[in-house]
This record gives sequence, C-alpha cells and structure tokens, in this order.
Amino acid sequence: MNNNFEEIQSITIIGGGNVAWLYNHIMKKQGLDVSCISSRGEIREEELMSDLIIIAVSDNAIDEVVARLNIKESILVHTSGSMDMEVLNSYAENYGVFYPLQTISKLVELNFPNFPMCIEANNKNTLNSLFSLANKLSDNVYEISSFQRQYIHLAAVFASNFTNHIYGVAKEELKKKDIPFEILFPLIDQSIEKIKHKNPFEVQTGPAKRNDSIIMEKHKTMLDEDEREIYEVLSNMIIKKQNSLKQNK
Repeated sequence: MNNNFEEIQSITIIGGGNVAWLYNHIMKKQGLDVSCISSRGEIREEELMSDLIIIAVSDNAIDEVVARLNIKESILVHTSGSMDMEVLNSYAENYGVFYPLQTISKLVELNFPNFPMCIEANNKNTLNSLFSLANKLSDNVYEISSFQRQYIHLAAVFASNFTNHIYGVAKEELKKKDIPFEILFPLIDQSIEKIKHKNPFEVQTGPAKRNDSIIMEKHKTMLDEDEREIYEVLSNMIIKKQNSLKQNK
C-alpha cells in the first residue's frame, strides 16, 4: 500500500460496464497494477487493498456499492458525470471523482490520450495523486468541480447522445430509399470542423435558418409522426434562436 498517495501503484475497479472495461483496458496498457471485480457479488476485503478504488457503476447503484465497502487507506472515487463527489464522504478519508468525458462502447476502439479527464478530490494530496494517474492516461486533464461536471454532462447529452440519435434517424430515412449512409459523412465531418472554430449558432445553415416554410412543410410530409415531431421542435428552436441573433446585432 502506498500510504502517501504521491503515486498510485495499484488500482481496483468495481463494475462491469463500459467505463470499467475502458479503465481496465487502458490502465493495463500503461503497465499499471489493475484488478477489475464485479459489483454484484461479495467484495472481499483483500480486493480493496489497493491505492485507488474506482466505483464504475450506474449512478443509482453507487450508494448501494460503497455501503458494502470497508475502505481504510485507499482513495475512493466514482466515475459519474452527474453525481456529487460528496456521496463518498462517509465511506473514505480520501475520495474524489475520476470522470472520462467521452462516449464509450466496447464495440469501438478508442484513442484515450485525446479524452478529457475531469478530476476532483476532497484534499490536495488526493487531487495530486489523481492528477498524476490521469496524466498517464490522457493529454487533457482538468480539475472540475461537481457543480461544473453536472453541466458538462448535460452539454455532453446534447452534443453526443442526442446527435447520435439524430444520425440514426438520418440513416433510417436514407435506408428507406436504398441510399448509403456514407453519403452524409463529408457533410457531418464539415459540420463538426466548423464548430471547432466558430460559434455553432453563427454557422447554422438549412431551411429553418432561412425560415423556408415551403421546404419545411414538404419535409414534414415525408416523415413519420415521431420524426416529424423532432423536426418541428428543432426547426422552431433554430428559427427562434436565429431571430434572436438578428435582433441583438
């Protein structure tokens, strides 16, 4: 056991989901001493004799899992984007958050050094230990408070989860007419490249930006009810935002 926590030498990951899988995979690639155990069965005391215990389970399972642990000198962290760090304060003297800002799937190989890592801790020594570990895994490490992390997670839902669903809708619409989804890839790439350098609202394009009601009504007749509802909501939001930008110029 590394009692001063200046350098984390051993890690236990509790969980079996995507985040647990990713940390186990990447940390072992870095030559770290990592063990990954299930949160469902009995957790033995000897499995917790690591410098760092990572709770990588769903938000609603964190309390149930940590309540079964007997943490002595280890650092205890969770990986949630939305749960406050202080949910751990009754279970360990040194605790924090080790949150990877990325969409994770076991089906897709990821380039981990590009991931932003969001770190938080209840004291300076623990923060330094987590930073030291995170810097071995990522080129982009940030100290982020629980309050800030909640808004990062919210923004990530819009930027990733919602857009992923929209991509799925686009793919299904093309498939109905035997058109390959790949035809949209250059458009998607260019859209992403633009927002890296400009305010997304300022580079908005399309019929809603132009308030072209004829095209929008035609599009809605081509859609099923659920997709039409998405189209109407997003189009109305774009029209409202673009009108606001014009008024504020």
